[in-house]
Amino acid sequence: MALSVAIGLIKSILVMTMTPFVAKHIGLDNPRSALIFGGLMGTTSGVAGGLAATDPKLVPYGAMTATFYTGLGCLMGPSVIYVVIRAIARVIAGAE
Repeated sequence: MALSVAIGLIKSILVMTMTPFVAKHIGLDNPRSALIFGGLMGTTSGVAGGLAATDPKLVPYGAMTATFYTGLGCLMGPSVIYVVIRAIARVIAGAE
């Protein structure tokens, strides 16, 4: 658990610090690209901080999709893992 938190923190810091440097190279200058960027990075605090340093007008767009990405993962992750483990258990139980 602690390792997961540490990796998330490192990811947020990297996204936050690297966004202003790569923004021009990846075309991060409009709401559409901010939406895509937020969804790809998936760290709300990192995306919000990076976009605030790049262009404060883009923060709501990137943060919105990053939040959706995180929420979707938190809601669907356990359900999908449960279904997969249950299917594996049935296959193993049926093989015996």
